[in-house]
Amino acid sequence: MILSDKEIRKYIQNTNTPMIDPFSEDHLQAASYDISMSGRISVLKRIGRMIDPADGRDLNEMYENIKIGSDGYLFSPGEYILAELAEKVKIPSNLVAHIRPRTRFTRAGILIADQHCNPTYEGRLYIGMCNAGPNTLLLRPGLIIAQFVFEPLSSTPSEILWYENKKNAAFHQESSFRGAKFAEAGWSEAGKKLYHDVIASLEKGE
Repeated sequence: MILSDKEIRKYIQNTNTPMIDPFSEDHLQAASYDISMSGRISVLKRIGRMIDPADGRDLNEMYENIKIGSDGYLFSPGEYILAELAEKVKIPSNLVAHIRPRTRFTRAGILIADQHCNPTYEGRLYIGMCNAGPNTLLLRPGLIIAQFVFEPLSSTPSEILWYENKKNAAFHQESSFRGAKFAEAGWSEAGKKLYHDVIASLEKGE
């Protein structure tokens, strides 16, 4: 069962921590909530060699972080970017959320990557966007790029499996771009710390 505008509004009004922040009535649809891009994107770039997904340094080199100015960003044909949402989301423990594309974007040749938000996820998502059409498109901060669809669970999941409680929740409370994070999937906190210490030493030339 998908939440209607009435249920979405109740979740906004009846919780201490807003499910969507900032919330705008203008973005509320009959069974979804429109979400917009902020002024920050990460561009997936060609680095001229093979990429090893297990190597965190390789993954970090794949992206160029850009802040979009008042002139906007020219989204070229065939380009893939990750756009930060202007809205922060906090999913309750009894819901999941899905990112869905907008018809207007699909007809313009922009493909939006589907994304699943687990119960208790919190942060600002980066949404994958690919310009599959033949035309260069202008992107500006505040542009509505996709929509949230919220779905209640048949029961509240085990607390140990809530996203906020998982040791490998790489994107929980994401407030700045973190890359793909393949290399750290399933690692313990001690393992992550050791990995980052080693990477930091290599970058300093120690």
